[in-house]
Amino acid sequence: MGRMLVVEVANGRSLVWGAEAVQALRERLGVGGRTVGALPRGPRQNSRLGLPLLLMPEEARLLAEIGAVTLVSAPRPNPGQHSLALASFKRKQEQDFQEQSALVAEARETRRQEFLEKIAEGQAAKKQKLEADSGTRESQEASGNQAVEENEANARQASEEAVSSSPQPGPSDGVAPLPRSALLIQLATARPRPIKARPLDWRVQSKDWPHAGRPAHELRYSIYRDLWERGFFLSAAGKFGGDFLVYPGDPLRFHAHYIAQCWAPGDPIPLQDLVSAGRLGTSVRKTLLLCSPQPDGKVVYTSLQWASLQ
Repeated sequence: MGRMLVVEVANGRSLVWGAEAVQALRERLGVGGRTVGALPRGPRQNSRLGLPLLLMPEEARLLAEIGAVTLVSAPRPNPGQHSLALASFKRKQEQDFQEQSALVAEARETRRQEFLEKIAEGQAAKKQKLEADSGTRESQEASGNQAVEENEANARQASEEAVSSSPQPGPSDGVAPLPRSALLIQLATARPRPIKARPLDWRVQSKDWPHAGRPAHELRYSIYRDLWERGFFLSAAGKFGGDFLVYPGDPLRFHAHYIAQCWAPGDPIPLQDLVSAGRLGTSVRKTLLLCSPQPDGKVVYTSLQWASLQ
């Protein structure tokens, strides 16, 4: 894996901020997570999301147990520092805008000079052709040279007038060569690890990690790890009435085959819940998987399909 990956944990939510770390988790460890960040150019939609990556508690714990990541508790933001951070951001943004304005003005001036040269060349060629058709060859040469000189002089004069008349961007006249909406912004693909971040122990319950010791978490984790060790990808399945969606491979390439429900060995399963879960799974072309860990550590799986809907 190379250097240790960092997962920031705050209030029970485990976040991965680096694009390379997200790729490594998916390709090498079979952990997909879920992107929850807004895209800079599409903040008012949720069909496509970006960094950070949100991990399920079971995913974060598994990665910490196998030594693939380090869980850290990021320091709480200090409200007193918000104004300083905002002022620093605005200064940097203004500096970037002025630099880009100067580059745009320079590019525009270069293109304008190129157009002026092409116009002067076209006028000279046109005048030379007209004089060649109306006069003799000797007069054509004399008048052609004179026309070229006159056109060059006219072109230089027009260029000087255009340069003197065109507004130069700068703080003196306040003319911006490009609108602020066209400002290019460098998008970060990672966030540096906070200097004051402290390692987090997933075995100890805390404000940032409230899952330790909870029976529901222990039940889900034992089943998650068993399925992960069998080579499956897993994601949350709340909208499908289960605990996990189970994929045979990367969810970007495969549909889920199973809806996993986690049940403790001695828990009764209400018949109504069993029937509704089976019908829902079959209607979305997935098999309901009842998962129950045993005292010896093994997990018993029972698949259920609603035959009348096939």
